Amino acid sequence: MYSDVIDVGSLAAIRRIRIIIADRNRMGSQLLAESLTRDDRFEVVALAGPHDLPFVVIARKPDVAVISAEFDSDARKGIQLARSINSHHPSLYLVILHETSEREAVVASFRNGARGVFCRTEPISEFIECVERVSRGQIWASNTEIGFLLEALQSIPSCDGIDKVRGLSKREVSVAEAAAQGFTNKQIADQLGLSEHTIKNYLVRIFEKLSVSNRIELLFLLEHSQLQAGPTETVPSNQGGSIETYLKAAEDGLAVAQFVVGMAYLEGCGVEKDEHSAYFWLRRGEQSSVEMLRHSRSLIENLKSGMKSEDIDDIERRIAARPMVERKFATKELFGLDLTKMKLLSRRAG
Repeated sequence: MYSDVIDVGSLAAIRRIRIIIADRNRMGSQLLAESLTRDDRFEVVALAGPHDLPFVVIARKPDVAVISAEFDSDARKGIQLARSINSHHPSLYLVILHETSEREAVVASFRNGARGVFCRTEPISEFIECVERVSRGQIWASNTEIGFLLEALQSIPSCDGIDKVRGLSKREVSVAEAAAQGFTNKQIADQLGLSEHTIKNYLVRIFEKLSVSNRIELLFLLEHSQLQAGPTETVPSNQGGSIETYLKAAEDGLAVAQFVVGMAYLEGCGVEKDEHSAYFWLRRGEQSSVEMLRHSRSLIENLKSGMKSEDIDDIERRIAARPMVERKFATKELFGLDLTKMKLLSRRAG
């Protein structure tokens, strides 16, 4: 696993295709970047790991993001990441890399926002053409992969199947939604606070009730049900959709946002736990805070020279009565983020 960001390009005089690469490891990303940067049409603006990719997209504003389907031995992690990025940046074109062209993975990639899928067994010249075509809004898929998509279209459920969805319990809908999105049974169990065995039993019952045989058919059925009946309950995401706001503010240098993002990575609130990212953002926050402290002290001294001593004493008494940090943390919320989920109110935070 890797999580640091590497700048590998600068703005060219001629507008080139801006690309972010998030392969399964650093070496893979560097090799892909080298193959693309040999072509003057492309500018690789950053390499990123799975945990950094959301804020790198915000900061670098790419035209295309190349994402590995697999990260950390999880064959679907990249597809889940693509779904999140596509929901927040629908104009960003995505290419998802696969080890092999398997029906379920290919269909899931396109369902989760990919414009192109590329198999690693294909030559690098094909990869370059894939990225260029996708950057122009075209779809990239082999004949075999297009066949998978056509088969999936034929699996679109009937109205009878859609009616059956309405007979599911709220918990069954939560499990079904998560399964259709590509989460493993273990991941669903962890997020819902249930055992993996219980999730397996839920899915068996759900498949029987809806008369589906796999997760792709389940995905189509739920998508069509939502179009007719409105959104359904999904697996809690720990406010993952809002973390990008904090990441952007942190990237812009806001110390308190850097602290919140660091704690989010440390505690797994809105993002997956990652000690490297936590260290990076907490150190950034520390550095920003030191600079802010120096600047504040200079400004305070200038202000004190023009104020009456009794006014200064009055202000100091009000500050001492209830420190700003305690007042902010007492609300248990910072920028809309529930701090109790990050243990900020405990002694562990210092």
